[in-house]
Amino acid sequence: MKTIKLSYKLSFLVISLLLASVVSLWIYFDNFLKDADFQQTQKQIDHAYKRFASDINTISVNLKDGVAFIDSDEDFFASVELINNYQNKENYNAALLDEEKKIIADKLLQKVKFSFNDNIALYDENEELLVFVNKEDKGYKQYFYSYEKTQKKLYSKYENEDTYSLDSLRERELNAFKHIVYYENNKVKDFAVITRHIFNGELYILSHHSVYDYEKKKVLAHLEMSHKVGKDYFAAFSENLNIKMKTSENNFTDKDYVMFSDDGGPQRLQVKQTETVYYALVKLKTKSGDFNLKIELNKDKLESNLEQNREEILVFIIFILLLIPILLSYIFKRWLANPIDKLLQQISMVEKMDYSKSMAVCTGDELEIISKNINTLAMTIQDRENALKKSQENFEYLSTHDALTNVPNIRLYIINLEAALKRAKRNGTKVAVIFIDLDEFKNINDTLGHNVGDELLQEVAKRLQNNIRESDSIARIGGDEFNIFLEDIHSVEEIQSVADKIVGSFGEIFYCGENEIRTTASIGISIYPDDGQDSTTLIKNADLAMYKSKDEGKNSYSLFSNKLADALYERTKLITALKEAIEFKEQFYLLYQPKISLQSNKIVALEALVRWNSPSLGFVMPNQFIKIAEETNMIIPIGEWVLEQACKDFVLLKQEGCMLEHISVNVSGIQLKNSDMEKTIISVLNATGMKPVNLELEITESYIATNEEKAIQTLQKFREIGVNLAIDDFGTGYSSLSYLQKLPVTRLKIDKSFIDNISFSQESSAIVKAIIVLAKIFNLHITAEGVETQEQVDFLREQECDEIQGYFYFKPLGLDDVKKFCTRSRN
Repeated sequence: MKTIKLSYKLSFLVISLLLASVVSLWIYFDNFLKDADFQQTQKQIDHAYKRFASDINTISVNLKDGVAFIDSDEDFFASVELINNYQNKENYNAALLDEEKKIIADKLLQKVKFSFNDNIALYDENEELLVFVNKEDKGYKQYFYSYEKTQKKLYSKYENEDTYSLDSLRERELNAFKHIVYYENNKVKDFAVITRHIFNGELYILSHHSVYDYEKKKVLAHLEMSHKVGKDYFAAFSENLNIKMKTSENNFTDKDYVMFSDDGGPQRLQVKQTETVYYALVKLKTKSGDFNLKIELNKDKLESNLEQNREEILVFIIFILLLIPILLSYIFKRWLANPIDKLLQQISMVEKMDYSKSMAVCTGDELEIISKNINTLAMTIQDRENALKKSQENFEYLSTHDALTNVPNIRLYIINLEAALKRAKRNGTKVAVIFIDLDEFKNINDTLGHNVGDELLQEVAKRLQNNIRESDSIARIGGDEFNIFLEDIHSVEEIQSVADKIVGSFGEIFYCGENEIRTTASIGISIYPDDGQDSTTLIKNADLAMYKSKDEGKNSYSLFSNKLADALYERTKLITALKEAIEFKEQFYLLYQPKISLQSNKIVALEALVRWNSPSLGFVMPNQFIKIAEETNMIIPIGEWVLEQACKDFVLLKQEGCMLEHISVNVSGIQLKNSDMEKTIISVLNATGMKPVNLELEITESYIATNEEKAIQTLQKFREIGVNLAIDDFGTGYSSLSYLQKLPVTRLKIDKSFIDNISFSQESSAIVKAIIVLAKIFNLHITAEGVETQEQVDFLREQECDEIQGYFYFKPLGLDDVKKFCTRSRN
């Protein structure tokens, strides 16, 4: 497949993005220009409106100032007073009054002319028009009213004429014959008031001021000055601001207008547009009604500017479009294409397993970082390949050696053993396989912790290595088990010498941190070719021999033999049958050994004894299966069954009227160590309805001797439940008599071995006497086991022993026999 260079792809991508960006920019700038055009229009119209508002405000201030002179002009004030006092329409003094009115007209002319206003009028105290000046087409014209034979006459002249002439007597809209009040009189006594009016379709702004005599408390005259905001104003306004302002007395059909206010109105007008103009509407309130303004701005020039701006932007964009590909080509080649080619060369070197350092790309960006990282990666790969080789060597070592002790593991051991067997077959020599298992290692782990256990295994491995030859091989094959094979063996004595040396080495203390540990080992030995032809058989037979050492008391070694194999085969069959019996339970049954009170010669209690009748093995003696059950922990489910069945039978016997105080059940030390015995007792009592006081648990003295403190804690929990406790086979163990007063027991049972010899052994009779006395001192009940003769009964009665059991009175009875005996006893 043909490849396309990355630079081409990136160029295509960038150009595509550039075109998309240009189109987006064009759309953006076009909208921007339109918006800017509209905003500029808005500003122009707002400016025109504010300018108009400012003009109206200036005119109003001017008008106010223009009428204020009347308060300070005493001559003018005197003339007004004269006219008010002497004007009489019936007897009018024209020579006096007309001259005063002409003086007033001259002053009004000066005020209206130099304030650039259009009209000024004076009314007398009777609110009749006296004098007014009006700006007309030819200039300012002065007017005053006179009387001839009670008839009102109007005289007028232009400012540049010398004499007044009679004028037509007609009422003018702006200057009514009678003063029209547009305000409250009290508002114009102290200052002028501005009002707005429409006359002949044009806007007039009027300033009103009254001359008030505070002594006489009356108005002496009214003065009004006005300014026309007419067509000439709007034409000049539109020309100066390059904007068109129209006026209308008629209401707008468009409702989007704003009301004019003296402070300039709203900040922004509502600008609207048609195809040719932008416009805004303003409505101004007057005393004559609404005066409507329309501010227009033609679109032609604005659109011309817009098109020009568009053309300039388009030219700029085209220039950019032509320039950028050239720049991109140069930039891609220098900053991308060439560095990528170098990167590919570096990668190719790594691919060819050439990890030598190459020249890095120098671009000052991510490509340079990648280039340096490729060099670093190459060095890392080289280091890892070296480490991998070393790791493979370590793995090979770990796969053939025990990680904890660093001695060979079972895999390497078998390989070496097979090689040794081939050499022995070729040379006609023997090979010995020695199987070593530490005694009571689990107890060390449980009491001191697994860390100490691991340290002990390390020390054992060192000690074993120190007690064999260099040509011999050692291995840890699992847990606390080690194997050794000895080559070039010519006699059994050589093997026994090594075995004695190993057993003897365990007599020394092992130092594990701060712990000093004493332990022993059980050893089994098998010999090639006598005990096996291959490694598997030899290891298996050495293992079987090791179990013989365990059975014979541990801390010794045993040689494999066919007789041992047969015995171990029988043991295996027994274990298999025992597992089957535990699964189905029907094979176990209980016999009961009665306990006789020496005071009443009656049965007062029973001891439950478990028996096993196997379908495959037949009747199996307790001493044959109990020990194996303890070694395999199968004693736990057997013990639970015995406890539950004994309690059920006792409850049944009590219901049938048997007068029994309690029933005794033997409890193995394995049950106490490896199961929740307290929970089991409570569960059985609840299930059977047995009262705790009727149950007695027999504990071996050997269990107490192993850990007296732990034993006290465990037995105290049983006593808190309410059951009684007896020490079985008392006197045969090694517990301290000082602990007897601490143990929460209720009974001591004297072992049968002491009872058998009391008739002819002073030592045995002394021990029995001492045990009975000791029990009395600690207020404990005492029971003697294995009583078989009258002489033994008499001795025990003489020593005030509480109870006896044995063949002298009864052999163990089945449940039915116990029921029958109880029935005969009642009858």
